[in-house]
Amino acid sequence: MNATSLYIHIPFCSRKCLFCSFVIAVGQEHRREEYVAALIGQIGETFPTTLKTIYLGGGTPSMLNEDHLEGLMSAIIKKYPLLQGIEITIEANPESIDRAKAKFLKALGFTRISLGVQSLDERYLKFLGRTHDALMAREAYGILREEGFVNVNVDLMYGFPGQTMEELQEDVHAIASLGSEHLSLYNLTIEKNSRFFAAGMELDDGDYQAKQYVFIGRALCERGFEQYEISNFSKPGFKSAHNINYWQGGPYLGLGIGAHGFDGRRRYWNISNLQEYIKKAARKEETVEGFEILSDEQLVMEKVLFGLRMNEGIPEAMVPLNRRPLIQAWTKDGFLCSKDGKLKATTKGRLVLDELSARLI
Repeated sequence: MNATSLYIHIPFCSRKCLFCSFVIAVGQEHRREEYVAALIGQIGETFPTTLKTIYLGGGTPSMLNEDHLEGLMSAIIKKYPLLQGIEITIEANPESIDRAKAKFLKALGFTRISLGVQSLDERYLKFLGRTHDALMAREAYGILREEGFVNVNVDLMYGFPGQTMEELQEDVHAIASLGSEHLSLYNLTIEKNSRFFAAGMELDDGDYQAKQYVFIGRALCERGFEQYEISNFSKPGFKSAHNINYWQGGPYLGLGIGAHGFDGRRRYWNISNLQEYIKKAARKEETVEGFEILSDEQLVMEKVLFGLRMNEGIPEAMVPLNRRPLIQAWTKDGFLCSKDGKLKATTKGRLVLDELSARLI
């Protein structure tokens, strides 16, 4: 099998942000030891492979202590060959980064940090329920730089109710001025399992959010970023190899509660209950909650849909014959463009790509 990516979900958080609908565990820090032990027990039990990327996401993976992280990485290195130049990412919130932690992560082999900044506007950090302020975010970023990290992603969120274009411009400028190699863009959405949903939060209209999205894209490109996917921007040479593997339909392993995995045909997802996961893993019982086997048509359509998210697009020949009339109509209407045998989404098309994708399925 070709080289594979590994995703490990670390669910622990000090609190739940108001927009969050992810699989997380608040106030469960006392379970970190047994959860890490459960993960270590499962490492290497899946199909044999060489790893090309490793990604610790969450949650807040940087809440794990040195023993936890060292145990995880040691188990991975023992069980899997690593591709030369492997990308190893860990997500971190600013409040969990100090000099000792940054120094340790660097020594342990992490090559990339994804820092959950979200905004440098104090008003919106409080609105989101974040536990850091703008100063903490800047200090954490500075520490990572001083400790030698040369590949840092920062998250930027937009679309807050009532957010003016002037506020957005200031936030984009402030975050871009940090000087990161990569930026992940998130439009605030109201998800069913979030506290915003429970409170009946409403967002600004779609046209205004589209205007914000277009502005951000232009502003980031003016500051040296290249947009390579609908929500991802990077400096030359710093695209996220882990996420590109997802978008190109590559195989990946998923460990931890709520994590997904894919072997090229079969997609599976793990149980989402922390205590149940720990108990089953300790007993060497199955922790996969469900799976689906994708047909040839489903595999092709996923490559089409994910490929259209990327700026490089897809070969036109990849589109199934029965979907080509829709593609031709959308090209005529300016949502897609065709050049040198490649089909790509235009800026207009990116604004409604989810809707187009739903119709294409």
